[in-house]
Amino acid sequence: MELDQKKFHSLLKSTGSAARTVLAAVFGSRRPADRVLSTWFRDNRRCGSRDRRFISESIYALLRNWGLLRRFLPAERLAEIESGTIRLGRAELDALLFGALYLDAHDLPTARLLARELNLRWPQPLPAAEPLIGRAAALAKLFGVPVEFHLSDLVPEWVAGALPADFPFDRFLADLRRRPPMWLRAQCDDPARLAEELTAAGLTVHRHERLPAALRVNDPRVNLHTLESFRRGDFEVQDLASQCIGLAAAPRPGEQWLDACAGAGGKSLQLADLMKRRGTVVACDVRSYKLDDLRLRARRAGFPNIVTREWDGKPFHGKQAGRFNGVLVDAPCSCSGVWRRNPDGRWTLHPEELTKTAELQQTILAAAAPAVRPGGVLVYATCSLFPVENGMVVEKFLAEHPEFTLEPFANPLTGEPTSGQLQIRSFDGDCDSMFVARMRRKEEK
Repeated sequence: MELDQKKFHSLLKSTGSAARTVLAAVFGSRRPADRVLSTWFRDNRRCGSRDRRFISESIYALLRNWGLLRRFLPAERLAEIESGTIRLGRAELDALLFGALYLDAHDLPTARLLARELNLRWPQPLPAAEPLIGRAAALAKLFGVPVEFHLSDLVPEWVAGALPADFPFDRFLADLRRRPPMWLRAQCDDPARLAEELTAAGLTVHRHERLPAALRVNDPRVNLHTLESFRRGDFEVQDLASQCIGLAAAPRPGEQWLDACAGAGGKSLQLADLMKRRGTVVACDVRSYKLDDLRLRARRAGFPNIVTREWDGKPFHGKQAGRFNGVLVDAPCSCSGVWRRNPDGRWTLHPEELTKTAELQQTILAAAAPAVRPGGVLVYATCSLFPVENGMVVEKFLAEHPEFTLEPFANPLTGEPTSGQLQIRSFDGDCDSMFVARMRRKEEK
């Protein structure tokens, strides 16, 4: 980034202001960083697109590397920050931002400008098996902090014990260091043509080798909302792992499906598309305002087969009981599977919350299950890596509802058979991590 000194000072001031706001909201009230930053940009419209990009990248580098950076801070200062009290001076905050950019190794020219601003000599990475640890050790030497670093510092200590015993923890940590790509789902008859159109618009597009509708876009610098293909509803932003949930559900044209926790409706749209716009998808959520976005998206793409309804979370009964060929329960969860995308979530989740979340998931799954007709399908999904929210929920549900059994399906990413449950890890497809289970309700005798 080529900036004159005056412009650079102004940009650093804005970045510091945004960083303070985000850290205070994330640690003080556990608000998601992306929403806080979006509000900050809305309140500071003087920032151009270039400045917004730098501010966003700097703050996400700070959050992505917080597990290492927090070890440079005195105990009292760290406790203040992680309780939401941000009393960092300008130089102290700039030093943290410098450390974040240096560790991230993405925008090193700007990191060098910041080092000069702080009168710091440029640290040469020290020898280490992992480059990130070598850079962290160089920072420790520069700042005179006697700290030994490990990749496991990237997450709280309790996380490893909450994962499956055979989970490849090192690969997980390696992915947490990398920015996730953006995945699009083609919502048109000709994904190849769409890929060509997006490429012509300046995007770098890679089609998935197995899933024709899945398009990976790395580091997009084009505003997707300005594209004619977006206005036509030819694609939606939807992570590859999320797309696998709809493929595991495998709805057929003409069926009746219920998306019980639809939210903004990404999976509802996918279900309706897989059904060739025939049949009906009823999208429900306990928060009716969440469905507003789905209505806009469905209207833009011209979906005639999506209906939205508020759900009070109570068991389906009456006309709704036994009505649907399939029910999707994309349950609220820890969101540990999207920590690459939302790194602040690593530090705001407490282990004792997992049990409470699992109890809520059990309640929602049991309430939605009566809507499945005999012979129909019940799909349970989360964006979690923790068994307590995934397989253990399914196991307990099946024990209490013998009318349902697991139904094997093919792993959408590989074609290999599953037992009826699938944990997608980020390193399985450079995507988020998600869990899905497919269950079949027995036919009535």
